Amino acid sequence: MEITTTLANDLRVILRSATWLWPEVVWVVAIVVVLLTDLIFRRKSGLVFTGLLAVAVVANSFFLLQQWNLLTVDETLPRFLNTLQVDRLAIYLRGLFGLALFFVGLMGIRTRSGSKQAGFERLDQIGEYYIMLLGVGLGASLMVSTTHLLTIYLAIELVSLSSYVLANFNFDRKSAEASLKYVLYGSAASGLMLYGISLLYGLTGTLLLTEPTFSQGLSEAPLLLSSLAIGLTLVGFLFKISAVPFHIWAPDIYQGVPTPVAAFFSVVPKIAGIGLLLRVAPLLFSAASEFPGEWLIGLIAMVTMIAGNVAALHQTNAQRMLAYSSIAHSGFLLVGILVANQWGTYSVLFYATTYLCMNLAAFWLIQLFEAHTGAKHIPDYRGLGLRFPVLGVAMLIVMVALTGLPPTAGFTAKLLIFSSLWDYHQQTQEPQLLYILVVGLFNTVIALFYYLKIPYYLFFKSSPESAVLTSPKHSSQFFGKFGTILLTIPLLILFFKADWLMAIISQIISVP
Repeated sequence: MEITTTLANDLRVILRSATWLWPEVVWVVAIVVVLLTDLIFRRKSGLVFTGLLAVAVVANSFFLLQQWNLLTVDETLPRFLNTLQVDRLAIYLRGLFGLALFFVGLMGIRTRSGSKQAGFERLDQIGEYYIMLLGVGLGASLMVSTTHLLTIYLAIELVSLSSYVLANFNFDRKSAEASLKYVLYGSAASGLMLYGISLLYGLTGTLLLTEPTFSQGLSEAPLLLSSLAIGLTLVGFLFKISAVPFHIWAPDIYQGVPTPVAAFFSVVPKIAGIGLLLRVAPLLFSAASEFPGEWLIGLIAMVTMIAGNVAALHQTNAQRMLAYSSIAHSGFLLVGILVANQWGTYSVLFYATTYLCMNLAAFWLIQLFEAHTGAKHIPDYRGLGLRFPVLGVAMLIVMVALTGLPPTAGFTAKLLIFSSLWDYHQQTQEPQLLYILVVGLFNTVIALFYYLKIPYYLFFKSSPESAVLTSPKHSSQFFGKFGTILLTIPLLILFFKADWLMAIISQIISVP
């Protein structure tokens, strides 16, 4: 009778929890609708699939806003027997994923008129592409909403499996090679993470990180064993954000995949991984107090910033350069994770939001310039800034923002990261924090040399007479300019009116 009663109570809890899962239900329904549309209708258009994606994003946003209004600041609701948690942090990050899905869907529409790659020209006719995008969005939403190790693993695998398929959507040899590398590296990272999770379970007897028995079991375990378990578990998280030494896959993947897919990979899995670390890292490090968590994260952050920026200096392929750029930005985001207080979380959320706008805008513009040149190499952009002034000025703004210079939101984002790090150094007086600050400032200077290389070719190099430029249809040009303005304007607004975004973030977490 006791077992029956307990089971009945659990079922009632699960049913009540389901009402808080509507945003994820929207993604599942959208996957089914896109799949049926792809199967039933022979003549399919990227516009139809993107329309369905847009409807799903609107519905998802509606439910997220409902949840946002129902929750108070710092309120967390454990759901599904503590396997999922609903709070404003999760709601905010899920909103960012919806925004990314919308713009990547728009980039997919332009494929037919804007790309010369054979496989990618078919992309706006392939429902599987949109299904995989939604699959990554679903997995990312679950990643930022849990502190349960089994749910974490399943969410990461959902993101990974969908990403493996997306990586081959150019349908050529280079894309297949990139996809295979992604599968191999991802499988190795997942295996190591799963082994670390099994060790954590063996040491603590629970998969829920917020359980008192988890903290007690990990603190009583031998330091070597607990360190091994935590280290292996972190491998999967660091792989998702392409942090050193788990970054090897990123450059080849970004170069070999379609431009919209590269844009998607650069923001959604990375921000999901950062959101997961915001929840998990403090719990792991506080449970194993002797584990040098801050030292490890600080070291990885420094090496990641240096490796990403130095490697980007020598790149001539725009997408490959942005791959190394995204690695460097992972280092800056890890600095916010290192600052284990509310101010650090605040700076990470502002940086992640700005990073999403910057990277989506950068890949959007790369696709537009590819439509005119047929190539992705930076020297092929010579003189295009004068031929297409709107796109050229927008690219200049985006590159300045990625560098972290005023008057763009990139400057505000890095200022918040460095300020939180300096404030944390003042509190703890740990010398390594000062070293990280110096390395971060130095890397900002390094980034200046390769980010401004693109505007240099756009405005200060003349286009050769033999250059052949294509002219997309007027409607396509208008659509491209409209999307460009929509993505770049926030980078200026959030510099002059950064308090608008800060007010939203302050509703997620109160900063002392």
